[in-house]
Amino acid sequence: MDKVNFYNFLEEKGYQKETIREANGTTFCTNYQKELSENTWNSLTVHKDKTITGASPKNGILFKQIPQPEAKDDAVNLLIKIEEY
Repeated sequence: MDKVNFYNFLEEKGYQKETIREANGTTFCTNYQKELSENTWNSLTVHKDKTITGASPKNGILFKQIPQPEAKDDAVNLLIKIEEY
């Protein structure tokens, strides 16, 4: 089982990162999105507690605040789900 740095993996797969901050400057969450086709985006949110929520354009929210994948195969399978449109 190949371990994966999930954040680097997302960026390698073409995901754009946006950090959302609270008024005091601390990170509230980090959103990752990928344009799957023109004007069609998916979304993956990393919460403060390092859990993730993901949505696809076709099926909406697919999972909410689940643990991040630690293995590359699990990360690939997760992206397949949220890239469905």
